Amino acid sequence: MKNGIEPKILICTECGEEFVFTVAAQQYFLERGYSEDPKRCKTCHTQYKKNQRDNNRSPQPSMAAQMEYPE
Repeated sequence: MKNGIEPKILICTECGEEFVFTVAAQQYFLERGYSEDPKRCKTCHTQYKKNQRDNNRSPQPSMAAQMEYPE
């Protein structure tokens, strides 16, 4: 446990599988000012980003496409 943060078990809204929101990932989210827990597992998040990139071919990327998912 780092800084009072513990890993969380979350449910992916895309595939319905459980995934661990690690301490490192929580710190990453906090450092970037994200106030909500992720809604998708890493696999679904990566696919979501790819779909957004493919569907949104405008010169300016969306905020969702800019967010990286930590290891």
